[in-house]
Order: sequence, then C-alpha cells, then structure tokens
Amino acid sequence: MKALLALIILSSFGSYVSYAQAQDVNVELIPLEFTLCGKVITRKDAEYVEIRNWLSENKSGWDIDWNTPIAGLLYSYPSYSIVVFPTGVHVGYKTDNGFTRLIKSKKHNLKTSCESVS
Repeated sequence: MKALLALIILSSFGSYVSYAQAQDVNVELIPLEFTLCGKVITRKDAEYVEIRNWLSENKSGWDIDWNTPIAGLLYSYPSYSIVVFPTGVHVGYKTDNGFTRLIKSKKHNLKTSCESVS
C-alpha cells in the first residue's frame, strides 16, 4: 500500500513538474486590436507592431503565472491581455481549455507606462 501511495505521489509530482516547465506564448491568438492607454491600437500602430514583434521574438521560455496582479502598461482585449512592467511581461489569453496566464522576467526596451506612449 505504501509503495502504491509513493508511486501516485511521484507520478503526480512528475506530471506537475512537466506541466510547469517553460511554456510558449501562443502568438497566433494575438487579436487584431488592443486598447492601450484609452485608445484602440491596430496592426497599423507602432505600439501594436512593437509588442507583437517582441512577443513573436520571445515566445518561448515563459513560466506559468498563478494570477499575480502586476502593475504596468496594459494592452487589453476581452480574450487577450498583456502587461509590460520594468522587469518583464505578463500575458493572459483565453483558449478552448480555459485562460492561460504566463510571465517572463526579462530585460527589455518596451514602454512600461502611458506617459511613455506617444
């Protein structure tokens, strides 16, 4: 009985570690527009192009975020959000399986406040 319990615990832990390893951001789900600092931006706007390119270039190596509130520059859309903060980026988006929340700690040159947005 103890061996079975140990096997179940080890199996569960292994599944968790496998799931919690580095994740990829699904850039295919990025919407055609975001609300940024009270205005709608699209593929024609520099701010949209900048964040989309950054996510495309940095789509691997993300960690699961367990819904930590983070202050920063918010790109919002009902099914996709991005928060850029000085030491990284947080992404949340809706999938068929629920709502994915990922975070990446990385130095970047992205804008982090509405004051820095043109």
